[in-house]
Amino acid sequence: MALGQASPRLVRLVSLPATLDDAFGMAMTHDRRLLVVAGFTAIAVLSVQALEDGAHDPLVGVLDDAGAGYFEVAVSGDDRYVFVTDETTGGLSVFDLETALEHGFSAQGVAVGIVSLAYGADGSAISPDGQQLYVTTFGASGPHGQLWVIDTARAESGADGSAVLAHAPAGCEPLRVAVSPDGRTAWVTALQSNALLAFSTANLEADPSKALKAVVRVGSEPVGLLLVDGGRVALVANSNRFLVAGTGSARRQTVSVVSTAAALDHRSALIGVVPAGLFPRDITFDQATGRVLLANFDSDSVEEFPAPAVP
Repeated sequence: MALGQASPRLVRLVSLPATLDDAFGMAMTHDRRLLVVAGFTAIAVLSVQALEDGAHDPLVGVLDDAGAGYFEVAVSGDDRYVFVTDETTGGLSVFDLETALEHGFSAQGVAVGIVSLAYGADGSAISPDGQQLYVTTFGASGPHGQLWVIDTARAESGADGSAVLAHAPAGCEPLRVAVSPDGRTAWVTALQSNALLAFSTANLEADPSKALKAVVRVGSEPVGLLLVDGGRVALVANSNRFLVAGTGSARRQTVSVVSTAAALDHRSALIGVVPAGLFPRDITFDQATGRVLLANFDSDSVEEFPAPAVP
């Protein structure tokens, strides 16, 4: 899509390999050369330049291992490693992208290993210093969700159990996670808790029982999460995806605008609401335009609005 005009403009559609059942989470390498897309049954690595100019096939290669249900993607700070959550098998798949590019995507050592977590591995976010990776698992129905802390260096070396530093309860069905720019707070959307949760990253490792620092009641069944304004604002996409009883056909989906400082101070933190389409799912931010892009899953649309700031 082309941005910066009256609204996002579709430039082209790109077909993914047949080995991918779908297209879920994606992340770009920090050098902006490659786009990694989790497709549930496999992971596509695409050339950004080819995607943009449309001159040739953008597919660079396909990543795959013994994991199942590839869902969200994170890339290490040096662009060497790719981390993908395995929703079905409940793990974190680790791939050596550098080895794949040099020796082929089926070469030995490309699939580094899988860090075992719990059923429903979903969201992931790397700490600003790159030393920790935070992953959510939503577990079975009910209060079984967890927020996990993983040592990235150990995961990159192929370690499994020793890569897990800690985990803590994270409400009912935690999905997305985002880390504050200072690395001190991990924010999590908990779908069936209708809440945004804040965790002290220091306490997650030192004493997980004391890690939860704030609970903000947002809209119905929040999924997407984005920090803007230097981490001072959290945007939460309230999906209402399973249609809360009593709402009838007039499903009301919104994006909650939350002051993170007020939340951590246990003050009223909801500072605004942005209307959304049906099932607002994931949110991102375009640095060039300073605007937020919201994917409305059931509306088959992308919504754009200015990034809110704390008043």
